[in-house]
Amino acid sequence: MKRVGDDAPFTGVILPHEFMLANFDPRRGPCCTVENFTIEILGTPKSTWNISASKVFARDFVAHYPDYQYDAVKKAFSTHVRSLKRAYKQAALDEAASKARQKEDRRKERKRSLYHRRLDVARAVSDLRPHVSMLTRIGPDGMSSDETANENDVPQYRILGRHWRSLEVTAWLRIFDAIYRHNRYGPAGTGSRGNNARMRFESMSMGHPQRAVRRLPRNAYRAEWYDGLDQYDREELDRCEGEVYAFTHDPNIQL
Repeated sequence: MKRVGDDAPFTGVILPHEFMLANFDPRRGPCCTVENFTIEILGTPKSTWNISASKVFARDFVAHYPDYQYDAVKKAFSTHVRSLKRAYKQAALDEAASKARQKEDRRKERKRSLYHRRLDVARAVSDLRPHVSMLTRIGPDGMSSDETANENDVPQYRILGRHWRSLEVTAWLRIFDAIYRHNRYGPAGTGSRGNNARMRFESMSMGHPQRAVRRLPRNAYRAEWYDGLDQYDREELDRCEGEVYAFTHDPNIQL
């Protein structure tokens, strides 16, 4: 297979969708040559293609090492095909897991960026400055997540709400975003220099259930979500029962 190590990519394999495999007929000759050796990596050792490949391999091996028996080499090759098949499937699983981790890392980074953008706006705008402390308590983990979508080849991000966060907190946070867009792009949306902001659009979807931010005011949590918690989870959350925060903004804020 010409692999130089366990982490090397697979070469010399044929997959179910490929034309040569679908049209292979052993009556017309072997599936491959020694120079272009190929196995059906997702097939069984006894598939038509792999039986033919085992014969090609065994003939060439015995020609170079005549002390070995042809049938014994074919049998050993079939065993090797099984191990290659397992390794190939595991490599595919490892790649899928790696891509999933990378996707989650990118999502977390977007949440951190969203948090810092809102925090920067709160610090820069005098009418928002009183909310800096609450924003820092909510932190990056309290920000909405998103998932990527494409519209006319333009990447967009569908907002996934926090299952535990109250709607009044969501509406309160949206004002920071609106002021950011207004200050950066102006009322006409002409924009300043620099990268364009990501296109995030509302959805009714919720993100995957994740641990809620602890020790926030009572009205920061969705009431129906909190009512569904058992005693242990309520103690872990440690909701500030005596605190109700005004998740509102000064009506004089100009957008």
